[in-house]
Amino acid sequence: MFILALARMPATGCILVVFLLTLMACTRQRGYEESLSKADSLMNMAPDSSLFILDSLEQSAQDFSKSNFRRWQLLRMMAQNKCDTIFRSDSLQLVLANYYDRHGTPNERMTAHYLLGRAYSDMGEAPDAIRAYLKAVNYADTTSIDCDYRTLCAILGQEAAIFEIQRMPKEQIEALWQYSHFANKDGRIYDCIRGLEMQIPAWYALDDTAHCFRLTDECHKLYLENGMYREAESVYPTAILILLQDSQYTRARTLMQAFEGKSGLFDPKGEIQKGREHYYNSKGVYYNGVNQVDSAEFFFRKLAGYDIAFNYDAYLGLLEVYIKRGFVDSIAKYSKLAEIALDSIHMQNQADATALAVSIYNYTKKEEFALEMMKEADDQKQKTERLRMSLVIFLISAIGGFFILMNRKNKIVNRKIQEIELLQKTIAQMEEEKAPNDRLDEFEESHIVKRIRQRARKNERAGGDELGELRIAAVKHLPVFMQTLNQTGYELQINETILCILIKAKFRPSEIAVLMNLSPQNITNLRARLNKKMFHADKGAKDFNEKIINLSSS
Repeated sequence: MFILALARMPATGCILVVFLLTLMACTRQRGYEESLSKADSLMNMAPDSSLFILDSLEQSAQDFSKSNFRRWQLLRMMAQNKCDTIFRSDSLQLVLANYYDRHGTPNERMTAHYLLGRAYSDMGEAPDAIRAYLKAVNYADTTSIDCDYRTLCAILGQEAAIFEIQRMPKEQIEALWQYSHFANKDGRIYDCIRGLEMQIPAWYALDDTAHCFRLTDECHKLYLENGMYREAESVYPTAILILLQDSQYTRARTLMQAFEGKSGLFDPKGEIQKGREHYYNSKGVYYNGVNQVDSAEFFFRKLAGYDIAFNYDAYLGLLEVYIKRGFVDSIAKYSKLAEIALDSIHMQNQADATALAVSIYNYTKKEEFALEMMKEADDQKQKTERLRMSLVIFLISAIGGFFILMNRKNKIVNRKIQEIELLQKTIAQMEEEKAPNDRLDEFEESHIVKRIRQRARKNERAGGDELGELRIAAVKHLPVFMQTLNQTGYELQINETILCILIKAKFRPSEIAVLMNLSPQNITNLRARLNKKMFHADKGAKDFNEKIINLSSS
């Protein structure tokens, strides 16, 4: 009817009606665009309000222009992501990525591929997620004044999280460095410093403790300069752990007091913040190191039960507590529990390795299929080949890095298993032998003593695990000597016990200084002090050596 009426109108009337309809359509589209812009402006500060506006437009979506419709879909999915929606499919994300690859701005293309990566991440497809994130980062125009640095940092943060799960610390550090750099360009100081702080555990995973300390000091200084006092004291957990592993209890205690005092770590009931439970291990190690074994036992027992890795640390801590107390039954019990926990960790690592291998295999098969189906124009062939080579290099690096880390972790696990087995054999011998004797020749020929002598010849520092293994070997081969050390009336610290064992094994003072990472003067002073404390003698360091060498000789 409307068309028939329009046909009967004069030409000027038709033109007027068409003009009015066009005007109404344009006005309606402008109204939609204003609503979309308002939702976009609320995206970062109030994503739930933004999602409410976008959901309210769903009934009108059929009237949108194509560009407004795709923009509405993109903004709505971004708001859902910020409201922690879990994506179960990648279908709409693929549509948006393809659309904005052809029509979008750099920010829109980056956002579309970021959302595609989020979908893959939620679906457990880590390699696909990494590929989407890398493509999203490549689309970012960081030379433009309107670059969306906030979304770019979110992408880099997601990359870093996946690299952490995949045990790829070098790639994780690179992603976090870029996160910090672009957060700084965007004027977000806290995120800039936080990006540096999150690198500390990754450097620890690479055994670069010096870099850990440098980053800790730098982040602490930057937080203080910007008035973030609580955050400044929250940077210490990794540094505390390193100091405790090196038996530097005084320095560790200073950092622990600062960390606990200002970071709000514990609630009024004394319970630690969720996600910080492993700090109970640091507390236990500290108290055990300063011979407050009741407090150490309290924190190790609080640590037990959170997860497999925590159980291992808890049982190993309790094992050290009962070694100090000399409770043979408890030593045997927690040796066995620690061994069971290690087996569980090993099985979990194997499961993770299998899952990663399957994920990489599936990803590679999908890439092969995609490349077979590609029939692009000649100008796309070189770009496709470069992409393919990049993916191959990435996969090779990922697999290689993973197995290097797995090999390192398995070596640590196997060493701990050997320590526990050695302890169990020592306990059995202690129970069987009514009158134990020192066997210095067997001690001298033990694998750990030979290894430490090699380090001394090469002028190398001995690791904390090696010195711990040396103490266990002394318990096995020199039981009378170790028992006599503990009966002098002076309670030896761990590093003092190690010093006595090295003297018993006739290491020179200069060698001991290198092995224990102390100055020769410190070693001399420590020997003289122990001579007075243990034997009530003031004859100096040389006299102390003679007493230790002759102590309980068989």
